[in-house]
Amino acid sequence: MWPGQQTKRNTTLNDTGRVKYLQGYIGALLNAVRNGSNAKGYFTWSFLDVLELLDGYGSCFGLYYVDLDDPDLKRYPKLSAHWYSGFLKGENVSSDGAIGIEKNKTPVSSARSIQ
Repeated sequence: MWPGQQTKRNTTLNDTGRVKYLQGYIGALLNAVRNGSNAKGYFTWSFLDVLELLDGYGSCFGLYYVDLDDPDLKRYPKLSAHWYSGFLKGENVSSDGAIGIEKNKTPVSSARSIQ
């Protein structure tokens, strides 16, 4: 899975595949910078599950799940949202620059299935 890869709506908030992709991609970007690349930043697609031109609301690409059955369109953070937030705060990076999930800091147990 990668951030732009579709996952089906109403599945799970535990999107470990997206987290693994983010770890690998950002790690590769870090290596490129260490080797002289002039990269200035990284953006992930997408912040929220949004309307997709070819699949409507059937696919989920975001870090946050949007409950379309809720009149208030309640949003739920996926595991990838928790991981990315921790990464941006420096919580998922070791002293040697390795990027990972620390079991005691990542709320895997809080990820729930969408009913």
